[in-house]
Order: sequence, then structure tokens, then C-alpha cells
Amino acid sequence: MMRTLVITLARLRILYLAPGGLCCAAPHTYLQPHIDVTYTAVDGVKQSFNDSICVTVPQDSFFFNVMEIAQKRDPRRFSFTYTLSVWGAYITSVQGLEAHPKDSTYWQLLSNGIPLTLGAGCYAVSHGERLEVRFSKYKLQGTGQPEHKECS
Repeated sequence: MMRTLVITLARLRILYLAPGGLCCAAPHTYLQPHIDVTYTAVDGVKQSFNDSICVTVPQDSFFFNVMEIAQKRDPRRFSFTYTLSVWGAYITSVQGLEAHPKDSTYWQLLSNGIPLTLGAGCYAVSHGERLEVRFSKYKLQGTGQPEHKECS
């Protein structure tokens, strides 16, 4: 597990260093409302799997938290690995299927079918949302890497 740095601000908000970088959220408590989201892992290149799970997470959770909970509930279908970069957690594999720059493959993050511009550790999820990690291919343009944006 990744260690986090927690700083209390006015007893309402905290800053923490998480897989998505420096983020801001309300502290999670047992009394905090929970939300339900659907999480799907899809091989969009070879179509070898398309697995979904409904998970309940504390309100103010991030995409990465949903992935962790899904992995705990069903590691065979929702295991994943990641590396940390200046942009936060970069998903490197799901179900053992690894992204490789030489193959121009990566794990794309989507919400309700729309590609996200934030990483898994920065994107705050909402009740009823449909989250997806999709194994995809990108076209080489310039650097040959998919675009990343820092947390804002």
C-alpha cells in the first residue's frame, strides 16, 4: 500500500499525496455517505474480456479507489498494476494484460463512455457513474505517448 501524507485544514478538508499526486478531499469516515458506481475492465484490442462489477465507495472517492475495491472483491477479474509518474498513478496492466509503448497500447480511463483527461488518482467519482478501463491502441504523434494532465 502507498503511504499518504495527511494535513488537516480547518478540520474539514485534507491534502494528501496519493497515487494521483497531491489531491484535496474530505476525510473519509464511517458516517460518510456512500455511493454506488459500476466499474468495467475491457480488452478493447483483442476483446478477450469485458467484466463489470458494482462497487460501493465513500463519497469523494477517486477512480483509483474504485479500482482497489474491485480488485479486493474479485482479484481474478479486476487485478491491476500501476507505476507512479509525475502525473500520478499510470495503470500498466489489468488482468495481467500489460500496456507496452512498443505496441502502442495503454489503459484508457473512461466515465460514462467519455475518455477522461485526469488520472485514476485525481478523478473524483459520482453516484451512478459507469467507470471503465479499456485496453486501447494509440496512434503515434509527436512523442508517441498518450497525453497526460496533472491534477488541478
